Amino acid sequence: MTARLLEQTIRRPVHSFALSGGSAHIYAQAADVDPVIWSAAFGDSHKDFEYHRLIEETMTSGFVYRYLLLCDEHRDPVALQPLIIVDQDLAATATSTSALNWIRKFWPRFLRTRMLLAGCLVGDSRPGVIAPANPRRVSALLAEALRVCAAREKISLISTKDFPAALREELSPFCAAGYTRLGGFPPLILDLQFTSFDQYMETRLSRVTRKGLRRKLRKTAESSPPITLEVLNDCREVIDEIYSLYLNVAHRAPVEFEIFSREYFIEAGKRMPDRHRYFVWRRGGKAIAFSFCTIWKDEIWDNDIGFDYDVAHDLNLYYLTFHDVLVWALRHGLKHYHSAPFNYDPKLHLRLRPVPVDLYVRHRSPAINSILKRIAPLFAPAKSDPALRKYFRVHTSA
Repeated sequence: MTARLLEQTIRRPVHSFALSGGSAHIYAQAADVDPVIWSAAFGDSHKDFEYHRLIEETMTSGFVYRYLLLCDEHRDPVALQPLIIVDQDLAATATSTSALNWIRKFWPRFLRTRMLLAGCLVGDSRPGVIAPANPRRVSALLAEALRVCAAREKISLISTKDFPAALREELSPFCAAGYTRLGGFPPLILDLQFTSFDQYMETRLSRVTRKGLRRKLRKTAESSPPITLEVLNDCREVIDEIYSLYLNVAHRAPVEFEIFSREYFIEAGKRMPDRHRYFVWRRGGKAIAFSFCTIWKDEIWDNDIGFDYDVAHDLNLYYLTFHDVLVWALRHGLKHYHSAPFNYDPKLHLRLRPVPVDLYVRHRSPAINSILKRIAPLFAPAKSDPALRKYFRVHTSA
């Protein structure tokens, strides 16, 4: 992508500034960056221009969005990076909170700060490198540009959001620039290399897990009245039912992150009906479970769930939803099943595989940053979940 094309396609930068190896342009809205650049950076991902615009327009409470376009010394675009400004609790993943709560009685803002995040608000992220740019060089530009952006916004703390650990070599310039790498909460994946759910159980699960899962599913199937499933690509007629189920789960989450708005679920189906599916389970006509999924190429993302907790345990709703979504995916020829972070213990028993992700964290103050390098590992998200710690300990030593 040449500088001439850049001049034709970009518009209305909020700020522009020079970098040691190029330049940066900040935009206030996703639509301010031409789709040509979006396509070059994220056209192969379901988290593309339409998805980032959806988030920007439906998740407005507590978030400020910016879009960082990086150019080389020839003014050729080399990367597009979505940014988020958010008030963040740095101790959200701490395993011990008694001392923290005592300190906050006297210092309410202790370990709370405005943060500049590079990445997508929802789930894992990646740098939006524009080919044929060199990824390592882009990382060096991005690490520098984030510090300048933070200074302009008077923000002290900077972090990337859940970049793939598989890109550590490409992202190594962040560490060279003083950022500290921490393990984030990993999403999980299951390769659908089987033809049926029964074959999955026989080939992937341990005897104990297989026996327990069959017992749970059999009990649920024998319940009366029976449970039915409908799969929709538009949720407007059922939003009141499913949104209350979603909030039941969101408010019980072990770590406080974003809670999606009603508009997010409604607009996802309106704007991208070919990409999103709403699985709704009913019993006696009443919605008792919900799953919001994304379909992209030959993959399915099981993004968000909701349960009626009055019956969720007795009816084994988590295992029912997992079974039914997997069966649907197999029927539609999908090859990979993705699950959001958290609830790791049952997912690991079901042989879903964590996909490690990293945060690169830096404070603008050199003195504070040197302290951060020492204390930040204590709050590394990946270390806060017991099942996850055990999994990585076993697989690292194997």
